[in-house]
Amino acid sequence: MCIICRGRFEQNTLTRFQINNGKVTQFSKVGRSCYMCLDCFKLDEKRIVRVINSKFKLKYKKLEEFGDFFSSKVREHN
Repeated sequence: MCIICRGRFEQNTLTRFQINNGKVTQFSKVGRSCYMCLDCFKLDEKRIVRVINSKFKLKYKKLEEFGDFFSSKVREHN
């Protein structure tokens, strides 16, 4: 399930990531993670930031603050 739109998709079509020390990183196969669909990468940056902040109890204002992995993935899909 996509963390942003709550849509259900095939697992291989979703991007999996996790939060380590307040930064978004690629899933390291240890710990909790979440998924985001490709359509949500094209959404408004503010919505993505708002949802991830609320889910992980963070207070970032821009995608760049989440780390390089997430910012590059979003730019790649826009």
